[in-house]
Amino acid sequence: MSAACGSGGSGGTPGTGTGGATSAATTPGNAADNTKSPVTIGFQNLEGGAISLPEIRNGFDAGVKYINEQLGGINGHPLKSINCKTDSTPESSVNCANQFVEQKAVLVAQGADFGADAALPVLKSAKLATIGAFPLTPGMDTAVGDAFFMQGSSEEGYAANLVQLKKLGGTKVAVVMVDAPASHQSYDKIIGPAAAKLGLTAKVFYVPAQSDWSVQAATVLAWGPDALSTYVAADGLAAIPAFRSAGFTGYITAGSNVEIVPQLDSSVLNKVLFSAPYYLPEFANIPAAVQPDIDAFTKYTAGLPAGGSVTQRQTGFYTVLMAAQALRDFSAKSDTLTAESVRTAMSTWKGDREPFRTNGWDCAKPTWPGTTACASGNVYATPGADKKLAPLPDQPVDISSVKP
Repeated sequence: MSAACGSGGSGGTPGTGTGGATSAATTPGNAADNTKSPVTIGFQNLEGGAISLPEIRNGFDAGVKYINEQLGGINGHPLKSINCKTDSTPESSVNCANQFVEQKAVLVAQGADFGADAALPVLKSAKLATIGAFPLTPGMDTAVGDAFFMQGSSEEGYAANLVQLKKLGGTKVAVVMVDAPASHQSYDKIIGPAAAKLGLTAKVFYVPAQSDWSVQAATVLAWGPDALSTYVAADGLAAIPAFRSAGFTGYITAGSNVEIVPQLDSSVLNKVLFSAPYYLPEFANIPAAVQPDIDAFTKYTAGLPAGGSVTQRQTGFYTVLMAAQALRDFSAKSDTLTAESVRTAMSTWKGDREPFRTNGWDCAKPTWPGTTACASGNVYATPGADKKLAPLPDQPVDISSVKP
């Protein structure tokens, strides 16, 4: 499994691919040379089943086009993607892994795939590494040396909520989670210990799916918290107004579900915090270094149908930009890329700035021990009176004080 790569023009700062600093900032360059052999990667994503996220694939494809038209491909060689749909079953993920191996991909990019853990033995046997934005499954989260996720770990996300609430003056935090085994484990192993390290008084409230939120809000607020950390996904559309109607005026973290913002009244949204792994197009006051990334994303996704999730599209776009930057860095030192050489190089890959973010990454040092997280940093924002999301000061959040 190999893909020949020369030393054509690169859209990013050249790096060593084995630990030298580099940047994945989206700096326009030259088009790829279509007379050169392509560099092939696999892309797996949930699409067509009970959970279908085609917008991630749409953003990924837009990113491939941008890379080949503006960033010089992979040092002059076109980037080629093998797109494979999964349906959350282990069988579909294994099928994709087999396709990637058979078609000689040198790297696998993951969109969203709840069956991905089943593919790990196939990929590991072929020495084929996975890169992605965020690990959705426990196997991928802990497959050190085989998977590399660039936006941080789930563990970090839980801890970051508490760090941000403490920065805003919270002292007594109610943690509201859907009652599921994974929630209990996350609270016991991550949230509870992090709260203790921060000197916060915390209590968890487990709620059933599709709760009566007027009842749940009264139960939670009877404890007397001054901040709420919620993990209720789309139920936030009902939960947040219920907490406000019950008289709670403090800060509420509401996850990354920014799609609910237009559906809620501005008075309800005051002091509601939304988190994102990077700066989103709808944010106000985007840092100058990030704005060109947003502009490129907006341009290359402009032709997609209206109404889709912009955040999901951005995730796909980001994922392929990071995959391409890795391959550019590694091919700068070798005329031939193989799955094995890419996997080896990924373990020491680092750089100065990711697209849509202001921070860098280092795959030699997991940002949460025992995970596949190469980078760190949640960005918290709150809607203004115009419902425009304004990032809080001092972003992204530094979670170093609560790491094990």
